[in-house]
Formats: sequence, C-alpha cells, structure tokens
Amino acid sequence: MNMENFEVNKYRDHLAKEIRQEPDKTKRREILTAAKLTEEYQKAKKLKQQEFFGRQESKAQIEKLSQYAWEHYKEYTFFDPETLELLRTVKANREKFENEVLPNISDELIDKVIGFVKGTRDEQIVTLLKRANFDYESLLENKEDERTKGRLLLEAVLKAQSYDEAVEQNKGKEIDFSGFENDLDIPDAKDFVYRVFGAELLQKCLVLKVKYAPDKVNVQIDGIDFILPVDVYAEWEKVMPEVKNRKFRAESFQTWNTDLDFSKKFLPTPINFFSFYGEEPEGLDYLQHIPVNERMRIYKLGTIAHEFAHSIYGYLMDADRRREWQNLVDKLDRAVTDYAKSYMDHYSKYEEYFTEAVRLKATASDYLKTNFPEIDQFLTDNFPDIKG
Repeated sequence: MNMENFEVNKYRDHLAKEIRQEPDKTKRREILTAAKLTEEYQKAKKLKQQEFFGRQESKAQIEKLSQYAWEHYKEYTFFDPETLELLRTVKANREKFENEVLPNISDELIDKVIGFVKGTRDEQIVTLLKRANFDYESLLENKEDERTKGRLLLEAVLKAQSYDEAVEQNKGKEIDFSGFENDLDIPDAKDFVYRVFGAELLQKCLVLKVKYAPDKVNVQIDGIDFILPVDVYAEWEKVMPEVKNRKFRAESFQTWNTDLDFSKKFLPTPINFFSFYGEEPEGLDYLQHIPVNERMRIYKLGTIAHEFAHSIYGYLMDADRRREWQNLVDKLDRAVTDYAKSYMDHYSKYEEYFTEAVRLKATASDYLKTNFPEIDQFLTDNFPDIKG
C-alpha cells in the first residue's frame, strides 16, 4: 500500500467490514490480531490519535472564539429567514413522506425492491441507487432483516426519483442573482455563470437564488452565523487572528438534498456569498497568466463557479463517475489548487478537488489542460456543457 496516499477511513471501513462478515468470534479476533501487526494498522492508529488531539485543540480554540463572539458581537448573530423557511419545507416534506408517500407506494415498486433484496437485480433500481450514491451492496451483505433492508432501499429509490421531479419543475426558471451589482469586480456574475454552465445544466443544479453581501463577513462558530460589517470583522481579526479560519466566503445547501437521513425530497436551494475581505489571490499559480489588477475579479468568479460545482458533484456524479474520479485524484502527484490541498486528509477531499477543478475549467482552462490533462478530459467527457 502506498503510505503517502493512505486513507485512514477507507482502511478502517474495510477492516471493520471484513471482521463483521466473519460469523466465528474466534476468527474475528484472529483477523484483528493479524491486522494490528501490519504497517497499515499502525499508520491508521497513529493518524487517528493525531486527529483526536487535533480535534481537542480545535475544540478549545472554538470555545475561546465563541465566548469572545457572544461577548462582543451578539447583536450580529443572524438567522436567515429564507434558510428557516427552507428548514420548514424540509420538515414538511419529511412528514409528507411518512404520512403520504410511503403508504401509497405502488405494488410494482414494492415488488421490485423486495425482489432486489432477495437477489433479483433490477437495472432501473441499480441506476437510481447509484445516482443516490447509496451503498446498496454493503446493505445487502449486512445481517439486517429483509424488511429493514427493503425500507432503506425504498427510501433511497424514492429520493432519487424525486430529483427528476424537481428538475422537471425547475425547467424554464432563471436563477435570481442579487447583490453583485454592488461589487465593481463582478457585476456580470449572472452572465458569467450562464455562459460557463449553460441553462440546461444549471436547471439540473437546482439553485433557487444566489445572494451576495460584499460588505458583510460571515464568521461561523458552533453552527452560529455572525454576519459582521467588514470594519467590525477587521477589528476582531486584529485581536484574534485565528478568527480567519472561521470566515466563510460562501455557503450552499446542496448537502441538505443529498443527505438521505435529512431530507426526503429534492428541492431548489440557495447559494449565499459574502465579502472577499482579506483574500490575496495575486500569488495563485493558476492566475499568473492574468494581469495583476484582474486577478481578484477572476478569483471571485472562480469561487462562484466552485459553489455551483458542489451541486454538480452532489446531483450528477453518480457512483460510477465518482469511482472514476477518485481513481484519477488518487493518481495525482499534487493538488489541483492550494485550496484543494487543504482537504488532502478530509472526508470531502474528492468533492473539493472536483469543485476546484471546475473553478480552473471556468477561469483558467489552459492551466488545467496543461497541468492536469486527465482531469480536464474527465470534465470534458462527462460535463461537456462546462465551458472555459
């Protein structure tokens, strides 16, 4: 195993699965004992310890930031009414799913799912489960009773089907952009987005609206948003420079749709952008071909493309595409951008590499093609609508 590219979670999951599948308790202990003697196990143990102590340190730092924030900036806590409305919609959809959708499932679909659990492969079901990135193979190997397996499979299938319904309902609707007219760098953000992605692909992204507050900084601590005027944030950063790590330039809600345990139905969601205060894109490798006075503009547009790419990854990268993408990323000898590099050991690694690759495709296509030709070809083959 290449220890430089060693993935702790994947190794631990594989070991756990191997132990779980062995019915004999003595043999399970033998598997674990043998594993402990390997270099992989010791590496996983060491990295797990480092992760634990890192979390402990981060927890103390977050508590310190949180206390300071509540003492000085309580009046800047912000609960976006549109986000609250989105939460209410998700809750209503969950209740409707339990009370109306599940009780009225067609007998045909139920029979298909029962057959699937019993070993009858149905390609339509497989396609839907792959689209939902649902690990049906592990579920079928699990010792859960057939009723539980059937329920989980049925929920995943219905969730995947609801995506098509949401896209159909979204046809012909233009995305509402607001706030960009207040930033002289990117008043044309909407034109840029439609030019790069095209109307058809954007409909599949299920983005409801895009809001930009160039005069506000979003600091997120313990799930609370502190939306601060730039000058107020600047004073905080002078006192506590570590607050930079809690500053978010953008937030999207695509994961609310893709989380099977959270929402039961796809629905259009917003993307919010905040001030780019403190960003220094001038030294970024992929912008060196751009005049210095244009680099901030291109960086901002790239960030917008990055956020839309989260929706593409979440909704349109099915299990097969993700497998191909992961193999490509694992072969790279360097990260596509410095930002992607910061996710090297994070569970979101492959998604962040994808969104940064789309950033490059949209704003530095020659750089992507020259330095990462296989990545560029993957995007061209799978998402030809994305233009540089």
